[in-house]
Amino acid sequence: SIPMKSLSCYNDYNSQMTCTWMEHSEAHALIGMILYHRRDKENKEMLCKRQPENDLREAPDSYVHWVCRNTTDNFGIGVDDFYSFKPNKMLQAELNVSLFQNGKD
Repeated sequence: SIPMKSLSCYNDYNSQMTCTWMEHSEAHALIGMILYHRRDKENKEMLCKRQPENDLREAPDSYVHWVCRNTTDNFGIGVDDFYSFKPNKMLQAELNVSLFQNGKD
């Protein structure tokens, strides 16, 4: 997916974690994505802001560019960070089927 391929994260080894990523603008209009950060068992939504288009030189107009930040007090060797995306809406589909329409005559 474009968000996963474009995701780039780093930290300042002090208190700040920063991630940047992109999503297609048409996909964002239908279902936007939310970036989550997981460490141990805690899965937290990252605080993301849309990057203004005039600040972007590399991203084409068809993409929405995001910068996300979280603060933490725990950096060190052996501390693993995991990132995932979830849609900002619940996805569901429904199909009404009449059992009598599918029977043999």
